[in-house]
Amino acid sequence: MMNRVFSASAMLAWSIVASAAPVTASFTSGSVTGAGFPEPLAQQPPVSLSNKRSGGGSTGGGFGGTALGTIQISPTEQTTEVALTGTATHISDFGYTAAYTSQEIVLSLAQASTFSITNQSTTIVSGVSKSFSPVTFQGISGVVTSFTPTRGELTPGTYRIRFGIAAGRPDVFSFSEVSTWYNQFNATGCNTTSVNWKLTLRTPCYGDLNNDSLVDDADFSIFVAAYDILGCAQPGMPSGCPSDFNNDGVVDDADFSLFVVNYDNLLCP
Repeated sequence: MMNRVFSASAMLAWSIVASAAPVTASFTSGSVTGAGFPEPLAQQPPVSLSNKRSGGGSTGGGFGGTALGTIQISPTEQTTEVALTGTATHISDFGYTAAYTSQEIVLSLAQASTFSITNQSTTIVSGVSKSFSPVTFQGISGVVTSFTPTRGELTPGTYRIRFGIAAGRPDVFSFSEVSTWYNQFNATGCNTTSVNWKLTLRTPCYGDLNNDSLVDDADFSIFVAAYDILGCAQPGMPSGCPSDFNNDGVVDDADFSLFVVNYDNLLCP
């Protein structure tokens, strides 16, 4: 075991934007449609799937409620973002209005990726805004390894995305396609829902422990703390043991060897 005091070359704290290529991702199947009760909705036909966008929604059903949901892939210079946005309103004390995945959206990844999820979705329950997640993200042929509930790694393969954007009464939801995401709300229902959910994909970079596309002194400090703890199951180790790059249950010299390559290069590949 190496000495616990590191001897690494000093680095300049540059403000540099990394030039990593975005993760290759596409939608391969799925559809978004609308539902409502007690009145049928005037359906908007789902937008055809492509490598960029899948959408659809509903309007005019369930005592004048409206609902719309759109999911879109947006590559940037460093990342690929899969963003779900939508709204639903329902003014009655009975019934509901929703936009939902009538056929799960299938996301295909051509390469391994790290992921992070941000969720700012809210719904109004008894006049109070509550945070919740109206989205299910799971592996099909791909494997999700979670370091935390919102961060981890994905293998190449396919993944399912399902969601429901709804407003109305949950006692009616229990008979609908959206009950998976709304069964926690009380009988007074929710009259306004706003969905803002984002899956950010990035090419894996050993050592970038704070997800800023650099492997620098900030990451070094995080790694040293984990290295001193050693065992992933030990108290004080961050959830998911992100410094255990080779997934052997300890943060040791083998992980430092992986870390120091990118630390010397500064920028993520």
